[in-house]
Amino acid sequence: MIHIKFREIYIAGLCTICACLILFIWVLPNTIALRHALLIIGFISSIFLIKNNLACIVNGGARLLPLATLFFLYVWVAIHYFIFSLNPSLELNEIRGLWMRSIAGSFMAIGLGISLVKYPSLRKYFYIACFSTPAINVASYLWYCYLQGSFMHPNYFIRFLFTKIETAYFGGVAASIAVGNLIYLLQSRECVLRYLKIAFYFCGLALVLISAVVSNTKNGILIALGLSVLLVLILLVNAIVNSVNSKALSSVAMIFVLLLIAGIWHGHNTLASSGWGPIFQDAKIGIDIDRYLHWQKTEGSVELPINQLGVPVASNTYHRVAWATVGIRLIRQYPTGYGSINRSFVGLLDEAKIYHENQGQTHSGWVDFGLAYGIPGLFLMLMTMLFIVFFTLRDRNTLALPWAIFCIGFIPFGMIAEITWKQYFEATIFFLALGSTLVAIQNQRRG
Repeated sequence: MIHIKFREIYIAGLCTICACLILFIWVLPNTIALRHALLIIGFISSIFLIKNNLACIVNGGARLLPLATLFFLYVWVAIHYFIFSLNPSLELNEIRGLWMRSIAGSFMAIGLGISLVKYPSLRKYFYIACFSTPAINVASYLWYCYLQGSFMHPNYFIRFLFTKIETAYFGGVAASIAVGNLIYLLQSRECVLRYLKIAFYFCGLALVLISAVVSNTKNGILIALGLSVLLVLILLVNAIVNSVNSKALSSVAMIFVLLLIAGIWHGHNTLASSGWGPIFQDAKIGIDIDRYLHWQKTEGSVELPINQLGVPVASNTYHRVAWATVGIRLIRQYPTGYGSINRSFVGLLDEAKIYHENQGQTHSGWVDFGLAYGIPGLFLMLMTMLFIVFFTLRDRNTLALPWAIFCIGFIPFGMIAEITWKQYFEATIFFLALGSTLVAIQNQRRG
């Protein structure tokens, strides 16, 4: 028995190390082979952990619902391929690649969840790894500024190791981790390293916001600031209803977060490219897809329409709104979807015989996923996220709280960001599987 216990500790550590390394290299170029190797090792180690703790998982009762809906998503993919696919060869190719990696990642996430619940000492390594992308991003910016001998304006700094979506997506994940843990720490009576942990997560949240500013990513700013505002609202409630000591700490924390939000917003408005000012007027033009057909052309190949203010619309706002609007219309026409995570928008435009020069996605994650796997696929993804939030709040599951925050933030974030494109879809599934596992087993370990 002791030997088995020791072996499980070793394997749990191996699974956690693989997850941490994947998070660190996920956004780095030329690391696909290493990522696959780590995924395979993490998958194999997780099989042992799942087998060893199967009874704990099965006894989750109603808390198994998030894992169940995620499992039925895979079932729906199989059903879709055999019955509803509009491009079977393309869909099969993605099933063999992207979906197989997603399944392996799901098992790895379950093993990681077991590891984090049973061996709390591993949590700090995983949480630190979640901040690796914004840390790498800011470090690459500072290094280039050092080489240039001065600070570079974000609009002219183009030597980041990865693009804006990586900054926004993994920054959103890191912000969720920070906010979820701060909510718990600022309301708990934990004494051991409490203030050091609070300082760490505040610095982590600031790092995410700074990373979004230097990358000049509006999506990244929105998700991080949105989660920061959520933290302020929760702290405000905490300051009103709780004890004097808790009120004082929550008030100080709230002031700090508000100052951080104000500073970041001012800095972003000062440094960012245009696009915020007339955003609603530009979006109104983008929604009118039948009158303004510029979305059918390659971006930048034709003059942009004029908004109500008498100026050309911002290209990124107009095209993203227009493509998403077209995508929603196509989902209504094809409610079971096309069958491709990466190519459904183009495929359904061709299927509907709509002229287009676009060869990519709509840039709205939920619209793109709806185009791929229709209303049933969207329903299963949404229910997984809602179940995670519901059971986390009902059971006061502190370990799952960051992933409930992740779901709360990523439901709206998915409307404006490509969270279901290529490796970001795999990451989304991984994090949902992790959150679902923590929902299913953490409270059992307590009691």
